[in-house]
Amino acid sequence: MTPPGIPFARLATLTVLAALPPVAIFCVLAASGRLAWGAAILSALLCTAALAWMVRRGLSDVYRVLQFSEVLARDGQADMTGRDMTGLFPEFTEAVTKLQAAWDRDRGRLGARASSAEIVLESLPHPLLLLNRDRQIVRATVGAKKLLGAATAGRDLSSVLRNPQVLDAVDRVLEGGGRALIEFEIQFPANRSLNAQIEALQTPAADGSTAVVALFDVTEIKQVHQMRADFVANASHELRTPLAVLSGCVKTLRGPAKDDPEGREKFLGMMDAHASRMTQLIDDLLSLSRVELNENSPPSDRVHLTRLLSNVVTSLEIPAAEREIEVVIEPGIGVGEVIGDESELNQLFQNLIENSIKYSRRGGLVRIVPQLGSRAAPGPLAPDAPHVEIAVIDQGQGIAPEHIPRLTERFYRVDTARSREMGGTGLGLAIVKHIVGRHRGALTIESVEGEGSTFTVYLPADAGTSP
Repeated sequence: MTPPGIPFARLATLTVLAALPPVAIFCVLAASGRLAWGAAILSALLCTAALAWMVRRGLSDVYRVLQFSEVLARDGQADMTGRDMTGLFPEFTEAVTKLQAAWDRDRGRLGARASSAEIVLESLPHPLLLLNRDRQIVRATVGAKKLLGAATAGRDLSSVLRNPQVLDAVDRVLEGGGRALIEFEIQFPANRSLNAQIEALQTPAADGSTAVVALFDVTEIKQVHQMRADFVANASHELRTPLAVLSGCVKTLRGPAKDDPEGREKFLGMMDAHASRMTQLIDDLLSLSRVELNENSPPSDRVHLTRLLSNVVTSLEIPAAEREIEVVIEPGIGVGEVIGDESELNQLFQNLIENSIKYSRRGGLVRIVPQLGSRAAPGPLAPDAPHVEIAVIDQGQGIAPEHIPRLTERFYRVDTARSREMGGTGLGLAIVKHIVGRHRGALTIESVEGEGSTFTVYLPADAGTSP
């Protein structure tokens, strides 16, 4: 630290005040004849000079502390050690040294806390942006960068979020404070429905932030609402058709076909088919509701997989025989028990195998291949967790690639007319998806048009299962 400049007036004033008592004594001694005037004047000058030197050294220490305080207040950082002091007052030097050490320690702690706060803020998974008065991004969380791309500091908000409503709302908040809530959609880097809550900070932050923009991804919520609306509409439509047929058959039997035995048998057959279809639809809706109700509580029972698959195949022997289809369970070496709910797994494989029988070519083959997982399973299963893979392979017409991602949606059918003709409700694979989800497993679908399809279910295995 550079030596401080001491004002001459201050030095002179303090020196004169300090020299007044000895100068007065020398004057009294000279006036009383005890000391010659020349010696008295010389002694007064020497005393004044010595006092001036001492006052200057003392003021030097004082002004060094003042200079240290000013630099610290202005820049937040200043260095001063005991070597900069004159040593005239050892206690003063010790106090300054302790102050310097305490400040360095506290400054280190504050710096570490500030750095930790910045790291925590920027690591938040929730999309959050801090803006300055010029609408520039000061900070962006990891969630914001994942959602918006390169939301780096220093960029204008308009370069990462090109939505006029949001930008106008941000400008209003920056100009007049307050808050705003905007709902909008973005198409890049992905289609998303978002809510933006914009709020001005009560006082500007140290980094220049004056407003915060919190983004909430409501895409899934909107999709769920849309799915519910579609579900109600589709369920109503699915029930309306058989009810209309039943109503028409009843009117016909009471009227034109009242005395027509052949017509009566025909219309009774139609009524039976559509009543069965409605019963199946209601059963599937109830099954889907039960699975969804328990989806957040995974099962913990142990189920013998081979025995369960054999029971399912046995229950489907009649529909398989009607289409001359052979259903074969290949030996699953080492496959023992899986963790699951036996009734739900029974329904899962019954839906998959029944679908394969329905949509395979007459006289074809349906293969069921259980095996211990030899590769990392998709979905929620941990890569190193023991699991079993059960593939249901048919020889049907195959499924076009554009249909595969939507097969597990409620009421989705590749061929609506053929599905209804075979008694399908459009809910079978939706039930499969939710059962697999409850078991914390995964489902993959592979298909080649003209050759067939493979539905593979991944389920957690009992830890004791080994090849």
